[in-house]
Amino acid sequence: MLIASATVSGFFFLPEAPGVVCAPTCDRSKINRFDRIAAGNYDRSWTTVGDVATLSTMALPFIVIVADEGLRDGLNDDVVVAEAALVTSAAQVSLSFAVERPRPRVYSERAPLGQRNDANAARSFFSGHVANTMATSVAALRTLQRLRQPVLAWTTFGAGVAGTGLVGVSRVLSGSHFPSDVLIGAAFGAGVGLAMPALHDRPLRIEPLASADANGLQVPGLQVRGAF
Repeated sequence: MLIASATVSGFFFLPEAPGVVCAPTCDRSKINRFDRIAAGNYDRSWTTVGDVATLSTMALPFIVIVADEGLRDGLNDDVVVAEAALVTSAAQVSLSFAVERPRPRVYSERAPLGQRNDANAARSFFSGHVANTMATSVAALRTLQRLRQPVLAWTTFGAGVAGTGLVGVSRVLSGSHFPSDVLIGAAFGAGVGLAMPALHDRPLRIEPLASADANGLQVPGLQVRGAF
């Protein structure tokens, strides 16, 4: 959580990052056909819808888990869900800086010039909003399944998927992301949402190793099966 939080904090240094190379108006003919339909989108009202939907969808799993388990045990499981969100955010921030993909709003003059020239306009890949809502929804699904609450698990997950869908649509219509950014964000978030609860279920820990033969780290509890 500390490493992921530190990585996510890099987003606060966004003004120091480079902006879109092709700004203030990029050439939409260079976009693949699948994403071209979103090029030039910009609508601030959809940005507000997406932000509200993101907060609501992410808050739901935490509330449901605490309501089901009680405060003490619920908060313990909520930490795992929070880890899924933080790890997802850390990956998204890192990749957005590395890829530097222009957002759809840069491909027309609908958006104000300042929002086409700033560094944030070059952070389209991939959708962090969608990735986070999917990560928390899937992590909550696996957590509630472990608690043997199948109806609650799938109901919460269904609401999370619906919320994620609304977030994805709003991010495209607002001019913040292309459809491929949304789909990749959903897939990545689902993967992390599955991985974090699974890792906590494994009896694994990392310990320092110091001996006459080797120095480094060891992972007790890791079993490797198969013939070599």
